[in-house]
Amino acid sequence: MRKPFDPYNWSKTRITTLVDKIQSIKNDGLDVSYGEVWSIKKHLLLDYYVGAFVRIISSKRFNFKKWYYVDTHCGSGVIGFKEKTLSNERFPGSPLIVALRGSEFPFHEYVFSDIEQTSVDTLKRRLKALEPTIGKLNYSFNIIDFAKTVALVETKNQHGNAFLIFVDPTGFTEINWSLMERLLKIGTADIIFTFMTYGIAFNRSKAEGDPVTAQSFNEFFGNDNWKNYSDGGELAELYRKQMAKFKTHTALIPVYQTGERLLYHMIIATNSRGGANVFDSAKKVMDETTTELFRDALKVVTGKTKDLTDYF
Repeated sequence: MRKPFDPYNWSKTRITTLVDKIQSIKNDGLDVSYGEVWSIKKHLLLDYYVGAFVRIISSKRFNFKKWYYVDTHCGSGVIGFKEKTLSNERFPGSPLIVALRGSEFPFHEYVFSDIEQTSVDTLKRRLKALEPTIGKLNYSFNIIDFAKTVALVETKNQHGNAFLIFVDPTGFTEINWSLMERLLKIGTADIIFTFMTYGIAFNRSKAEGDPVTAQSFNEFFGNDNWKNYSDGGELAELYRKQMAKFKTHTALIPVYQTGERLLYHMIIATNSRGGANVFDSAKKVMDETTTELFRDALKVVTGKTKDLTDYF
């Protein structure tokens, strides 16, 4: 009989593995992309999904020739924490999450884009420093915005090519729906998108009285249907439904700051039945792993506190 899923031990195991793999660059003195403990969740979701994606795409029953990982807002590759007790700790960002799996689940090309040259240059230096751990992979570094990244992906959209696209903006104004639609129309692209629920709900409260914000919402959603909703969860569901017009399978995974305070949703979209099965499994895992649990696991892994099992 299969053992019941233990969210704490799963979190601790994955966090331990990932933290250990970046020890050599932990104190490199380079810029970090500051976040909070809840940022770990979206990166563990990506970590969970990437292996299954490559297994499916590389299967002999499919005839894919190449598969690409695309990170549209790659950042510096390393997350720092604002929380005082974790301020000296580091965790891999999305580019490193995928690159660290390169020996097991390689992509033909890793396309990293960001509008900040410092972030791209820093990521490049970190990946070079991690070559003894990762090996040499085929990276493409691009100092371009989201629109140009979409255009770049379209040049690679040829028969036999597949894509895993991670769209993780810090806000919503740079994500124009017409650009998202172009990505969604790529039939062989799986997309993981961060919907910034809290910020979008906050701005929704003033949008009808502020023409500039209202126009930003129109561009983000591609229409003014957002006016029919005020709740953040409802707005996320509206966006998922729009993505579902182009992808056979979509799902929402909520991420909370603490308790019931919702911060953002991860939206996964794919045409693959196998991919849908993977994110169904991922959703169950993520639904059982709370921000508080991630915080506890990270503090245990980094020696800030004793293992929780010591208290039982």
